[in-house]
Amino acid sequence: CAGIRAVADLRGTTDALGRELMVTEVAVVDEIAAAADLVMGKAKGVAVAIVRGLEAEWFGRGSVVDEIVRDPADDLFR
Repeated sequence: CAGIRAVADLRGTTDALGRELMVTEVAVVDEIAAAADLVMGKAKGVAVAIVRGLEAEWFGRGSVVDEIVRDPADDLFR
């Protein structure tokens, strides 16, 4: 997912009901990869998926390693 921020930090924004999001971070590259996998299929032999309509806010420089891989002390799922 070159040219796309790996994580969208939504902390401080509000949800659909106006409540402030306190800890929400979205792994954008994971969601895009999952959607592409659904389109391509596992065994259909399709090697590429084109993503269109991605909002400009998701574009930017980022590092998957720096943004997604968490320090074990901060990782709730380890």
